[in-house]
Amino acid sequence: MSYRKIFWGVLLVLIGVLFILKNTGVLFFNWHTIWNLWPVILILWGISLIPVKDWIKAVLSIATVIITFCVVQKYGNNDNWNWHFNYNDDKDNTEMNNNEPITQNLSEDMDSLVKYATLNLNIGVGDFRIKDTTDKLIILDRTGSQGRYSMTSEDVDSTRRIKLSLDKAEFRGEVKNNVEMKLNAYPIWDIELNVGAAQVNFDLSLFKTRKVNIQGGASDVEVKLGSLYPESNVDIEAGAASITVKIPKEAGCEITTNTFLASKNFNGFNKVDSHHYQTSGFVTAAKKIHINMQAGMASIDVIRY
Repeated sequence: MSYRKIFWGVLLVLIGVLFILKNTGVLFFNWHTIWNLWPVILILWGISLIPVKDWIKAVLSIATVIITFCVVQKYGNNDNWNWHFNYNDDKDNTEMNNNEPITQNLSEDMDSLVKYATLNLNIGVGDFRIKDTTDKLIILDRTGSQGRYSMTSEDVDSTRRIKLSLDKAEFRGEVKNNVEMKLNAYPIWDIELNVGAAQVNFDLSLFKTRKVNIQGGASDVEVKLGSLYPESNVDIEAGAASITVKIPKEAGCEITTNTFLASKNFNGFNKVDSHHYQTSGFVTAAKKIHINMQAGMASIDVIRY
């Protein structure tokens, strides 16, 4: 019997078993835990293509799974990897299902001496939005079921560096985490986002945005840029993700991609080579946007509005 047929059959069975265990409440985990392991599928696929006997491929595949499990258990001691079985402990179930909603309102005052601002977001799982301006430097409104956020800041010359991070929390059951942010329109912004499995919707069209750096796992990311700053750089690195970047038609734009099994939609761009795209008149455009994307199994759209 073909090893390849056995491999894909067993993989589908395992995915089905995971769905059943999660839906029946036997196993608790977040799906981004699985998505974060997508490179293992490439390893197993590569093993299936090695020209050796099927029993050797089977041994290599089993060893890969065992090693991955051991590495995750030893080194993956953080919220992104948290999972556990339910042993029908009614007390634990009651505590999990009766988590009180957590509401947070965080802010940072604006200082007229601040010309540049860096926003570093290490924010985990949930729904995250930037959608409006404020007289303060930043305002954050959050509702969630578990964990709390902390905000710190420091000044380096004329730059205010703001760091928002989720304090260590043990995510169990259904996770609710909605974060809405407002930024001040005066500073020149650099935004750094590190996210797990999340929905990200950042409308940055009202801000002078110099850099946007997004690192994500299994995420749904939508970023809308404006043309208020002469030259903007966008770097996106994601695993299995849906990525949409909206750019204004008055700005010239170039895209550099390094993707695997990704679908790409770059309407209005001219293909320079297999990994490089530009809008017409990019070289002479007064406003420029540079987009660099690295993604695995992703859907990528760059839309001009």
